[in-house]
Amino acid sequence: MDQFFSISSLARRFGVAPRTISDLFYRRRLSDEACPVVDGRRIIPAEYAPAIEAALRDTGALPRVEDATCQP
Repeated sequence: MDQFFSISSLARRFGVAPRTISDLFYRRRLSDEACPVVDGRRIIPAEYAPAIEAALRDTGALPRVEDATCQP
């Protein structure tokens, strides 16, 4: 069975305000096609969560993960 998330559940998971993720959709940084609005709620497939995390990092909402191989 496919797993889906809401914006608020992913916001809790990533430690950001739900509005931060919603704004990424409004600014077209995230795909409306991949995550449609159904009955007033955005349905986010589990496999799209990494794209949301990457967008949050790209916009500075989450800190970037340093590559361990670059450590002295």
